[in-house]
Amino acid sequence: MDQIPCLDILIYAHDGRGLGHASRSIAVGMAVRRLFPELKVLFVSGCRLSQELIGSAPLDWLKLPSYETKVEMGKSRGIAGRSLYTDTQLGRLRAEELRHLTKLYRPRLVLVDHTPQGKHKELVPALSANDSRDTIWVLGVRGVVGEVPQTRSELAATLFAQHYHSMLWYGDSTVLGPSHRRLLQQRFATDPVECGYVLRLAELAFWHNPLPVPATSPAGTIAIPWLGEESLRFLACLAEALQKIPVSFGCWYLFIDTGAEPETQRAIGALFREVENCRIEPPGGNYVPTLLHSKTAVVYGGYNSIMDILHVRIPALIVYREMADEEQRIHLERIVGATGEQVAMISESRVSAGELEELLLNNLGSKKAPTYGIMTDGASSAAKYLCRLLS
Repeated sequence: MDQIPCLDILIYAHDGRGLGHASRSIAVGMAVRRLFPELKVLFVSGCRLSQELIGSAPLDWLKLPSYETKVEMGKSRGIAGRSLYTDTQLGRLRAEELRHLTKLYRPRLVLVDHTPQGKHKELVPALSANDSRDTIWVLGVRGVVGEVPQTRSELAATLFAQHYHSMLWYGDSTVLGPSHRRLLQQRFATDPVECGYVLRLAELAFWHNPLPVPATSPAGTIAIPWLGEESLRFLACLAEALQKIPVSFGCWYLFIDTGAEPETQRAIGALFREVENCRIEPPGGNYVPTLLHSKTAVVYGGYNSIMDILHVRIPALIVYREMADEEQRIHLERIVGATGEQVAMISESRVSAGELEELLLNNLGSKKAPTYGIMTDGASSAAKYLCRLLS
């Protein structure tokens, strides 16, 4: 196997509840393939929607068995995944798989998203096996980390100090202020490289040109990547609001991951059965062209969805969940301040049908915004930094 060239860059993202970890990592991988097409790059994750996020970009990837989580009282806990292994069992299996992958492909550089140890410490065996220091390890962190225990642990700081070369920060200090970057600096005793926000759609546009036009003119795109405790209540309010909006505005496209439970799927179908000009489908290839041609959007407040809205610049409602780590709320408040009246934040658990109707009608009468004064070249910046490390 030594006669086979080493992999240049292995990009790892653990599969969280949403798509932010995978989306950021995939965007950086796309930027590497665009700017440095001679480099061999591989993305690895358990995210089931990775191929939909990659599209036709020439970024290859390996699928790990997926973790599953359930949110209760604003906190997530691991449950058995679709492979029916428990959270703990799957963590041990994936840890061994990742150790084997790094041994087999011998990457010159590994880019890790979010935490040095990976989900359930699954990167620890691979890190420990890198005794010769032949591989450069780099950590990439979102703009607002939030109160995530894994990033605040002594293990995270120790592993970073022992095995990692540097840290990339996917945020903009002019929007978020200096505190988030300073916190990382203090916690990991390093100076994070400020890359700016990572916009997957900006990278995807390079490989998808032109994109197909939706068959029916869209009024708006509504994207819900995962269902939480209050999601069905919110969807009931949304269905009531959409029923009162004139059909002349166009069709509403709902991209909802309804999960594997037939009961939940039937409940969502029943909510929107009476709504004219409404289409429901799982997240997939139609999402991007529909969003690009929409007058407005309703998305949830994860990193991936916010970046999509920054890219298209249409008026949007961003829904935030009442989570214990408060990452979404903190981040959204800063984004709303930077985008003016184009983006409004609403609480999933508290918004009413009447409020939704009023906000959506207002957005349908608004126009696309000029470019925002936000650093959004994070994918290219990260790709260039990684290439400098390799050279």
